[in-house]
Amino acid sequence: MPKTLLDNRYALGKLLGSGGMAKVYMALDRLLDRSVALKVLKEQYAENEEFVKLFRREARSAAGLNHSHIVPIYFWGRSEDGTYYMAMEYTPSGTLKDHIHSEGSLDPSTAAKLCSQVAEALGFAHERGVIHRDVKAQNILLTEAGDAKVADFGIARAAAATTTSQSHLIMGTAGYMSPEQAKGEPVGPPSDLYSLGIVLYEMLTGKLPYRAQNPLAVVVKHVNEPPRSPREANPSVPEALDAVTLRLLAKSPKDRYATAQDLVQDLEWVRDGLPPAAAPSQKAPEKMSTPLLPNPESRTLRTAVQLSAGPMPVRVLEQVRRRRRVRLFSLMTSLLLGLALLGSLAWALSRGLSLP
Repeated sequence: MPKTLLDNRYALGKLLGSGGMAKVYMALDRLLDRSVALKVLKEQYAENEEFVKLFRREARSAAGLNHSHIVPIYFWGRSEDGTYYMAMEYTPSGTLKDHIHSEGSLDPSTAAKLCSQVAEALGFAHERGVIHRDVKAQNILLTEAGDAKVADFGIARAAAATTTSQSHLIMGTAGYMSPEQAKGEPVGPPSDLYSLGIVLYEMLTGKLPYRAQNPLAVVVKHVNEPPRSPREANPSVPEALDAVTLRLLAKSPKDRYATAQDLVQDLEWVRDGLPPAAAPSQKAPEKMSTPLLPNPESRTLRTAVQLSAGPMPVRVLEQVRRRRRVRLFSLMTSLLLGLALLGSLAWALSRGLSLP
């Protein structure tokens, strides 16, 4: 337990959580007189020069991510005794993991809403060159209004780049790790989306898709074993949301959503009771009788879109425009044929000929 006053500013309170890299305390910022969540890094990281260098750089990047669904970093630094820390927004409702532990699986509409909010946060970070690398239910905080906020941007990147911390990273996030990350391959936006797919699966079923006796065995399953359908684990999961989840959990990054915005787009379609445009399926499901998340806005263009059976995402607007062109061509063809028939009829009547 660190001293009760850190950096002569933060009065430490109860322990909120602990992970492989840090402990998080509720604290009072005596300078600004407000409650904060204080993440205190463990000593082995403070002693690793490479990690400290990367931590500083990534902390600056993370502190610049101003988004409604990203936990803001108020301040980061090093105390006189060499302790590195981050002061972040305190959310009294706890983490998504806490909520699942206490309440079990979430209803599909809530799961879709939270997944969309996390995807928006990830997309915002990805556009600015920041990959999270450690998306998990423990790093998603819930506000009193029930919205999601993503925490810990930047820390995992610094940890992944240091050899002494790689084992801790695997131990701490084995249940959410993308196959390419587990194999030590380069990671990118689809890697974060895979981890979000694990979170979505957990929200829908109350459990992780891969479980084993040790973290290494779980990591091997991420690489080699196809995921169980969330609908199979929980029959109340709608088919469309099941398809979105399985798309996120594709083994190859190229078979997942290319961007977080593509995922947000599909979740909007699911909310309106329409099949997701980019999710793979053996057959196109019929339009659901009621939307998953009712939306009063009229979206007439969406009624024309069918589910793509191809392995790669299909852009919605391209699909709508293509169908418009086909319909316009059919309409023009029918009109021309009708005019030709009328012309033939008029010519025949004018000459007193009988029609067959």
